[in-house]
Amino acid sequence: MNKTKRKATSFRNSDFSRRRGEFAAALHPNSAAIIVSNPERVRSNDTEFPFRQSSDFMYLSDFPEPESVLVITNLRGYPQSVLIVRKKDKSAEKWTGIREGIEGAVENYGVSVAYENTEFESVIEDILGRCENVYYKYGINPAFDARFEKVWRENTVALHDPTEILSEMRQIKSERELDVMRYSAEVSAAAHVEAMSLCQPGMHEYQLQATLEAVFAFNGCRAPAYGTIVGGGKNATILHYITNGDVLQDGDLVLIDAGSEYLGYAADITRTFPVNGKFSDAQLEIYNLVLAAQEAAIKAAKPGKTLNQIHEIAANRMRRGLVELGILPESMKNKSGARKTLAQAKKEGTLDSMAHLRRFFMHGTSHWLGLDVHDVPHDRSSRDEPLAPGMVFTVEPGLYFDFDDETVPAQYRGIGIRIEDDVVITEDGCEVLTASVPKKAAEIEKLMAEAQARWIKE
Repeated sequence: MNKTKRKATSFRNSDFSRRRGEFAAALHPNSAAIIVSNPERVRSNDTEFPFRQSSDFMYLSDFPEPESVLVITNLRGYPQSVLIVRKKDKSAEKWTGIREGIEGAVENYGVSVAYENTEFESVIEDILGRCENVYYKYGINPAFDARFEKVWRENTVALHDPTEILSEMRQIKSERELDVMRYSAEVSAAAHVEAMSLCQPGMHEYQLQATLEAVFAFNGCRAPAYGTIVGGGKNATILHYITNGDVLQDGDLVLIDAGSEYLGYAADITRTFPVNGKFSDAQLEIYNLVLAAQEAAIKAAKPGKTLNQIHEIAANRMRRGLVELGILPESMKNKSGARKTLAQAKKEGTLDSMAHLRRFFMHGTSHWLGLDVHDVPHDRSSRDEPLAPGMVFTVEPGLYFDFDDETVPAQYRGIGIRIEDDVVITEDGCEVLTASVPKKAAEIEKLMAEAQARWIKE
């Protein structure tokens, strides 16, 4: 099992206390913010999915239990944190584990006071009676939404959404957050290397999934950050393919998009490689084009640039390459020419039968990364925001040619390739957090050949 060399990092109570203080200072004067936990979700009958705390809650406190609420106030300019939690229950704890209760919440999680969640209404009513503004985000936990709504309707004060403040805070990662993300990235990288090393024709996609997720867990990352994607052959052309049930065929590529979660923070890596360890000529042509686009985009990632500018760099590189390969017409070699050609095709009603970049590269090059794999901020305007040190995002261009797409030369049909790394903006450029996974074709082939040689020797 692939064990990482990097030492795991953890957060301290002081980290969460500092965040809560900054958050309280950003609220309107004389305000309260109510941050609710995720609900537990039923998997089947009387079993639940593993519980994961809501990301905003997790950012402000590491209290891990469901049916909990964090209240942060700045009444009279004095910040205070309150936890509302499940009561101690020996009978329930016998079945599902020890609960912190109000004593543990105060002693272990740095809050001033705690209450049992049966007191939610009375606690919130008292707070609303003393404040002028309340911050609450609907849609996280329907049960708490209903309980809050009833109290607020009877004690109406100005209502605000805390998302804007928390998104801005969460977007710039602290050095300790970056250390946590480096660990998650290194574990994820080790998992991808293990999958490359073990891959061979005849395996099922789910066997590579099991390999990846075993490395995650072995290194203390107890869950994937999102549904693991292992797509062999034409399955690689499905962006969010998670069935992972087919047999990997000799001569096909396999696309793996998988990342671990550590202390809530996600890694997100995609690698595409040949099942048998050797790229065909056609596969290599498309692979090297995607890699060139990704490398150009990463090189451009620095303070002052924007995600949209990085996307344009990747898209323009792939557009030129597709013209050179004869997949796109010469008129589309640059963006303005492509627009004119597409406008003419739309006018003539031939757009659906025309090859164009958007047909093969239908997603953005980047998304923010952090406590959510598609992290805050979620509004599209953030893609035009100048990048600054501490911002973390992915760089993941891809090309996907449907198996039956007759606008594509036959040798390229059914090929799907994405290459994805996680980067953080530094003072003068960027750091690639996931650089330890090979991505040059020769490096991948060498790694897989050496692994196959070890199997034969053993």
